[in-house]
Amino acid sequence: MIEQPVVFKGTRNGLRIYVAHSVQLAEVLKGTAEKLKKGKPFFEGATVNLSFIGRKFHPEEQIQLIDLFSQYMTPGTVEFKEEQLPAEQKDPLAEDNYNSFEGIEEGMTRFVRGTVRSGQRIFYEGNVVVIGDVNPGGEVIAGGNILVLGILRGIAHAGATGNHNAIVAAYSLRATQLRISGYITRAPEGETETPSYPELAFIKENQLFIEPYLPGKGKPADSVL
Repeated sequence: MIEQPVVFKGTRNGLRIYVAHSVQLAEVLKGTAEKLKKGKPFFEGATVNLSFIGRKFHPEEQIQLIDLFSQYMTPGTVEFKEEQLPAEQKDPLAEDNYNSFEGIEEGMTRFVRGTVRSGQRIFYEGNVVVIGDVNPGGEVIAGGNILVLGILRGIAHAGATGNHNAIVAAYSLRATQLRISGYITRAPEGETETPSYPELAFIKENQLFIEPYLPGKGKPADSVL
């Protein structure tokens, strides 16, 4: 049986919330609040479609749930479906993916083909690979790592759920704001020289470092921001 009263599952169209049939509303609200706090970096400022599946909710209970989600995001379309939940916790629909990242190799990956433009936000609980550029005003948030196969000039937040081992890599790393877990740095003001090589950002000794990524040419000197 599903061990958790509430399970979140991110999809291409929004967020699915699986709720066990036997739990009371107070337990549903508590479990939901805990997951929303943990996933706040993914949801903040975003419009998210919500689909509640499993337990039946009365109209007044639906209002309480929507009010809770509204504290962390702008709900888009909202639907409630009374359906049977997966029988086993190992079912992919029953996994709590926000707990999946502790290193830099494991987990799921979302590929984004094309440019992330100003005002566009990409958020995913796993790794994010952008096959293109991230323009100023564009934002990429990942529970895991971020790899940009182009110029990163917008905002990047890797390890958003607390993974200090996450990395950010780009062919040209010129982010206006760069975050890994709780560590943050901003681009310097004024004109700066653009490196002609890929760069890698990571946390080391409680500081955010950026290194040239030059495989096979020895370890480059660390630069710290």
